[in-house]
Amino acid sequence: MDASTTAERARYPFFNNGLYDVDGEGSYPATDQGLYDLTLNAEDRGLFRPPSLRNVALTAPYMHDGSIATLREVLQHYSAGGTVTTSGPAAGDGRKSPLKSGLIRGFALNEAETTDVLSFFDALTDERFVRNPALAAPEP
Repeated sequence: MDASTTAERARYPFFNNGLYDVDGEGSYPATDQGLYDLTLNAEDRGLFRPPSLRNVALTAPYMHDGSIATLREVLQHYSAGGTVTTSGPAAGDGRKSPLKSGLIRGFALNEAETTDVLSFFDALTDERFVRNPALAAPEP
């Protein structure tokens, strides 16, 4: 990757988090390959821009495709350094994706630490925002 590509990605932060690797070359399922769908640049397969963590405890399911049901499972994904999908059209080992961000390396997380991180995520819930009737979905 050249310096201009690196600078561009720093300005528009998109990441491949190792969720999929369906072909051993970093591909995501054909139905949604992230930034690649716009650029057709093979290096952009699986690149997505992560959302804010504000109210994250209320936004399940997780990942760009809703493939992870709970925040605990999200932590398991990142602590493993990616996801292994054992069957179906998305089968592959995202941990081994050559396009996975270098930030996704895996880490050890015990149960107490997991509970602490989940509590932190809960603390990011803005109760005034989510209970404000002026910001609620309109009545059908």
